[in-house]
Amino acid sequence: MRKAIAPIVALIVAGAGLATFFALRTSPEPVMSTYFLMDTVLTVKTTGGDAATINEHLHALASDVDSMTSYYKAESETARVNAAAGKGPVSVSPEYAALVKAAVAVEAIDHGSTFDIAISPLSSLWGFTTEDFRVPAAKEISDTLAYSHSDQLVISGTTVQLRDHRARIDLGGIAKGYSLDVMEEYLHTIKLQPRQVIVDFGGNLLLYSGGRKHDWKIGIRDPRGQGIIGYVRSGDAFVATSGDYERYFERNGKRYCHIIDPSTGYPGTLNQSATVITDIQPMHGAIGDALGKVFFCSPAETQRSLFQTVESQGIVGIVLVDAAGTQSTLGPITFVPTAAQ
Repeated sequence: MRKAIAPIVALIVAGAGLATFFALRTSPEPVMSTYFLMDTVLTVKTTGGDAATINEHLHALASDVDSMTSYYKAESETARVNAAAGKGPVSVSPEYAALVKAAVAVEAIDHGSTFDIAISPLSSLWGFTTEDFRVPAAKEISDTLAYSHSDQLVISGTTVQLRDHRARIDLGGIAKGYSLDVMEEYLHTIKLQPRQVIVDFGGNLLLYSGGRKHDWKIGIRDPRGQGIIGYVRSGDAFVATSGDYERYFERNGKRYCHIIDPSTGYPGTLNQSATVITDIQPMHGAIGDALGKVFFCSPAETQRSLFQTVESQGIVGIVLVDAAGTQSTLGPITFVPTAAQ
């Protein structure tokens, strides 16, 4: 497995390799802070305002989300729900319940066939939760798949229950995007507004200027090489990319990525990457994060109809790179290839 976490210098910043953006330096000089959270790098770059304090507060907010949603921390709400699998409902915070409901709402877009927070037992079977990677037998996969869907999940008010004692949920496919939602909400409350804030959370981006900037240049990483394959322009936005090139292992020359296709129980192979750009509205960071997996696991023939279904949920546009490396877009965005720059 490979993890690229070092940023590209100069005017290009790589969000753990998943998406990139360009920004001209402004005065006063920006303050950049780097942290490690949710098993990835969190970089915050703030220009104007009390930049250092803003950066620290954004980190604290992301840490709070991690403490609430972590699959690995014993005191998290996710861990408590999983520990009680097959035993009964668990009381959770209203915030956690709302996030789980948002995840389930995204699942319903495609009947759980492309995104499912209950797919965690399959991720463990393939070794992605322990990094003890292996290719399971087909029967192991089919047996585990039987209890790895959200039909095992019961949500009632602020209680969450898993029916089967072997079932598990993992909010890793939506938590980073949700962290950006929480950060953006806080940024709106600051009296002395920063000129701009760029948050890069393991490839999930928040581009914030309080609506003043309309020409963010969002670059798309080359899934099979270095640098970018092109870019699109946007106003303030959330950006989420799901790809097969950050967390994966290889066996006999075949790549197995960490994004499990809920319809098969196998790592997704239909696309190399899917980048979803959403506008600045509540929960759109989380929704975009989850939709990245939806489109990554979707065949080309269903992607346009899926886009029409979700377009009203603040989707600015989507950039896709299929298994053959062919780029395409959905929505009113223009993709400019690197060669055309």
